[in-house]
Formats: sequence, structure tokens, C-alpha cells
Amino acid sequence: NCLKGNSAMNNKDIDIDKFKIYCYNIRGGNMKNKIKNIFKSIGIILLLLCFTSIMFSVFNINLKALSEKEYLLYTVLFELILLIIFIAIYRKTLLKNGKEYFQNFSENFKQSFKYWLVGFIVMATSNIIITFVLKQTIAGNEELVRSYIDISPLLMIFSTVIYAPICEELTFRKSIKDAINNKYIYILTSGLLFGFLHIVSYINTPLDLVYLIPYASLGIVFATLYYKTNNIFSTITIHAMHNALSVLVYLSLGGLS
Repeated sequence: NCLKGNSAMNNKDIDIDKFKIYCYNIRGGNMKNKIKNIFKSIGIILLLLCFTSIMFSVFNINLKALSEKEYLLYTVLFELILLIIFIAIYRKTLLKNGKEYFQNFSENFKQSFKYWLVGFIVMATSNIIITFVLKQTIAGNEELVRSYIDISPLLMIFSTVIYAPICEELTFRKSIKDAINNKYIYILTSGLLFGFLHIVSYINTPLDLVYLIPYASLGIVFATLYYKTNNIFSTITIHAMHNALSVLVYLSLGGLS
């Protein structure tokens, strides 16, 4: 790889020792970047998972004294702060990818939609099997989201349609892809982590692990799409659409009543 594009190789008088040092420095630099990206990815994942809890602790907020609406209000406020932090961290990627994606929005969105449709079919089919064959109720994460929509639809629209798509895609697609080069390891890692972290707080029995299938299937499709496009807005936009549709369907079927 060191030989590719190196004009010095066209020079018959090349200093082999110097060239070996040059190659060693390249490999060393790549390794340092890889290690840096791995630790950055781990840090981003932990930030997404722990930020809200940390903020409650920092401000010494007594959770037991809060009503559900007050708790939701604080949570969304902290989500807004974290969203600003994520945008600041990935501002260059967001600006570059945003410009490229929205310049040809129609074609790019069509591609995103095709991938989402595959993921949605797998997700919907697995949910039907879980509900009617295994006699399980809806996933705990989904049940919690619905209860919060009943409390404050506007706050949850921000949380599900703006905050979650941006922060989750930057975490599970962008940061993990920066850390993992192999296509299939990246796709599986991204999809499974995305799925697992949506259900981990609601696992009470081994059977609850079946909820990993619908969430991970969508995560795997999103990871495949991002690997193909290398544009984070290809997954942010379709993730936002998916969550918006979920909220609208719930409300149209009697939510808030």
C-alpha cells in the first residue's frame, strides 16, 4: 500500500532505507488513528447512554420528587444539550454530508427509502410473530415512548424525530464505522449494538431478548445503507421518517385518548 501513488518509486536512485521509514510512519499513523477512533466511538456510546443520568446527578435532582411530566421535561432538556454537543463534535461531517445529500435530495431519499422498506418489512414481520405466536406484548422501549407521548406529544416529537435520529445515527453508524473497517463486522456490530441498547433496560426474562430481532434488523439495514453511501444524512432522514410515522400511527390509533 505504501507503494501506491508514490512518485518516488519512479526514481531509480530511491533511498530504500528512507522509503522503509516512510512506510513505517504511514502504518504507525494509521494505527494511531484507528486506536483514537476506537476510543472515540466508545466515548460517544457511553455519552449517549449516560449523559442524562449524569446531568440528573450533577444538578442533584431528586427523581422521586418529580412527576412524570417534570421528569420528561428535564430529560428532553438534557437531550437538547447532548444534541448540541454531538453537532459540535461532528459539525464538519454534518455540513459536508448535508450539502451533498440535499443537493440531490430526491434521488438520495429514494435510495434511503428502499433500504428502510426492507428493514421495516423484517421489523414488522418479527413484531407480528413476537405478538401473536410468542404471545409477547410490545417492547418495553416502545411502551415507554407511547406513555410519554400521552404525557407530552410535542416533547416526544422532538425526542423521537430530531434528537434520536441525529444522535443515534452519529453514534451507531458514524462513530462505529470510523472504528471498524471490515464491512460485515461493522454492519453486524452497528446493528446489534443499536438493537441491544434499545432493549437492555427492559430485559426481565430470556424471552425478552426476542425484541432484539426487530430493532437489530432495522439497525443492520441502516448500517448497510450508511456503508454504501458514506453519508450520515442517508440514515438520519430515514430514521427520522420512521420515528415520525410511528408517532403518527400511534396517535391516529387512539393515542392520548
